[in-house]
Amino acid sequence: MTDDSAVPNRTTLTADLRRLGVGPGDALFIHSALSALGLPRGPESDPDRSLAELLGALCDAVGSEGLVAVPTFSNTYKAKADGPAGLVWNPKTTPSRVGSFTNYVLRSPGAARSDHPTHSVAAVGTGAAEFCAGHSWREDATPFDRRGPWGRLAERGGKILWLGTDMRTQTAAHVVEDWMALPYMPTAIAMVDDGGRTREIPVPRAPAGPRDFYKQNSKVERAWNASGRGRRGLVGRAECQLMGADEFIDWLWAELLREPALLLSDDPADAWSAEARAATAAHLRNFRGDWRRAGHGNRRCTQMNFDKGI
Repeated sequence: MTDDSAVPNRTTLTADLRRLGVGPGDALFIHSALSALGLPRGPESDPDRSLAELLGALCDAVGSEGLVAVPTFSNTYKAKADGPAGLVWNPKTTPSRVGSFTNYVLRSPGAARSDHPTHSVAAVGTGAAEFCAGHSWREDATPFDRRGPWGRLAERGGKILWLGTDMRTQTAAHVVEDWMALPYMPTAIAMVDDGGRTREIPVPRAPAGPRDFYKQNSKVERAWNASGRGRRGLVGRAECQLMGADEFIDWLWAELLREPALLLSDDPADAWSAEARAATAAHLRNFRGDWRRAGHGNRRCTQMNFDKGI
């Protein structure tokens, strides 16, 4: 949308998404900052109006054969030292801790949700239930398990959309940490509702600890911007980026093999990060892994070579 005086709506948002590169049949994973879009607040009689406008636009942009997915992470760790804590996981009732839009998607007709207690994913659209499968604590799934939604997003040539956000929200960075089994990803404990009985269950490869990419203008954000990848543009009034999921995963995988500490702090006073840097360098020194292996096929990378700019 180029007219600063115009108020975004479902129609203009759909046009902006299409202009950015979202197309029919896309599997689209969203990180959103709703306030950046410039959508008006709904009246008391319809407080979810702006959320409905956004979801409607996303669904219109991907079409009847497409899919829209969001993170629906939860406060279900046993201890705050591991991450957000205090709730007992139930996929039908536990709210998302990552924004009003993600909770709106959860409440939408036909929405599916993966059964991971700390890092679930929700989706609407064609094949939503299948997309969210394979990501359950009952199957010992890790937060970003290769068998679950993130693996399907990458294999399907899906896309990641930052709606007014930046690298600080990029869950795919944790995906690469998980798939490379980086040594600073500990096993945490989460609380789950197992048929009415509260249980403590292990969460392997939990994304605990600080990261440099949680900060604005991080090392990895600067490297990504310098690579010229992805496509940038306006959706509503928000500055956005669109990228291929496999494009980003391939890029970060290669960058970590070149610079193992790319996601970590270089602060010499940070003992956790110093230990993590040393362990990661040792882990990756003779690393030969590839996320396309292990029977999942050698899929073609859908790198998005678009003209850059708004």
